[in-house]
Amino acid sequence: MFKYSGAAVSGVIAAPVEAVWELVSDVARHPEIAGSGEVRAVEVVGGGPLRRGTVFESRQNLRGVRYVTANKVVIWEPPYRFGWRVGVPGAPGVAQVWVFSLRPEAGATRLENAVALVYAFPDLPPLRQIRARLGRAYASSMRPTLANAAALLGAPTPTDVVERHEPPPELAAMLPPPALPTVAVLAGGGALFLAARALRRRA
Repeated sequence: MFKYSGAAVSGVIAAPVEAVWELVSDVARHPEIAGSGEVRAVEVVGGGPLRRGTVFESRQNLRGVRYVTANKVVIWEPPYRFGWRVGVPGAPGVAQVWVFSLRPEAGATRLENAVALVYAFPDLPPLRQIRARLGRAYASSMRPTLANAAALLGAPTPTDVVERHEPPPELAAMLPPPALPTVAVLAGGGALFLAARALRRRA
């Protein structure tokens, strides 16, 4: 059985849902929010308000390597969930899925940042451990995202932080499962190569 890699980090921010939503759903502010530090500028293709199907391009810088992603909005449920699928110009929304989820909690907001990656591994050792390690690597860059959001809202550091090293099932379900054994083997081999590169970049 193959499983996709991913991670989710959530914490409670002392701000109302409406304020948190206004911040995280404004893609132009993602360079300020993103804990990875890779997002440099974001622009909505064609302008206009966000909605399901909207594409926005993000200029990235990964250790001096500059590139552009084309991201398609796949979840738009104001003011509770905003998700997008990463792609490239000309083929938006073909790779990993990211989401911000918001939930009112005792006068504050629990904000979760989660990702389902396109790296699929057989659920067997030692590949299971590699999958978990990749999830931990992504989670470590998502914790600062929550802290950045809180700081931009003038709130204290998030409390009751919960970290998971696998994608939420609803995000993984948005990725195509391997349909044939041959495809599964190819996906697993490609995932190992890509995951090793991702881990080296984030080390």
